[in-house]
Amino acid sequence: MATSITTLVRRYFSAYETQDRQVLEDMLDERFTFSSPLDDRINRAAYFARCWPNSRTLRRITVEKIFEQGGEAFIRYEAESTTGKKFRNTEWFRFENGKLMEVQVYFGRDTRPALPAAATSASASAAPARRAEWPATAALFPR
Repeated sequence: MATSITTLVRRYFSAYETQDRQVLEDMLDERFTFSSPLDDRINRAAYFARCWPNSRTLRRITVEKIFEQGGEAFIRYEAESTTGKKFRNTEWFRFENGKLMEVQVYFGRDTRPALPAAATSASASAAPARRAEWPATAALFPR
């Protein structure tokens, strides 16, 4: 019986939490590509060199939603770094014959509580000041 896409997605994120690279070595196809705002269709070797070291900076990944159709899935998750910063991302996965072929990451925002409505409407400078405080998700993953 084939493993469900949802199970494979959860296994992928669990590998980051447990820092078990072998899980991903077994899961990623040799033709695997990875894209994000920082990476444009990098191959498997570049992914392991550039992205896998980030497993050391992640404490937890909580999958919030998985939308699966055929061999594809969209996933929204909240991640927490080892320093306690939290952020939400969405990723698109494509599988063929149980192997992960492609991942596209869409960076989200930090998940601190939102500013009160009065702060965002009363002061035009509140939003830029808050944005200046927000570390970009990419800052959690130095290159």
